[in-house]
Amino acid sequence: MSIRREEEQRYSAFYKNLKNFLYTNSGYNVRGVARWGSRTTGEHKDKSDLDVIFWIFGNSSKQKVYTEVIDKLKTILKVNADKGSSMNVIKIWKEEIKCDLRLLTETEYRTQINTRRYSESL
Repeated sequence: MSIRREEEQRYSAFYKNLKNFLYTNSGYNVRGVARWGSRTTGEHKDKSDLDVIFWIFGNSSKQKVYTEVIDKLKTILKVNADKGSSMNVIKIWKEEIKCDLRLLTETEYRTQINTRRYSESL
């Protein structure tokens, strides 16, 4: 099996695990999870990361959500995670996987889905 194909399988498995985690273990009422980027379309470079967005029902502050999700990511998924320098994203990394996870409002999320920038499919 080619190295590129193995890498794609790792990223696909990671996305499925992350999506499942957000829906079942994040502690929030997650209503949508989608991924985007060159990894979704197959037009990526080897150093490309995975971009994932999600939205939750309710009105929690992004910083509170990020703090709690980061702690759970570390203990449940056993990944390294921290807030990005802009404090607008959670940076996740594990072995050869890199991912940016962003919380959006429902309106922002729907806009990304409707413009086909992000995909909710696996």
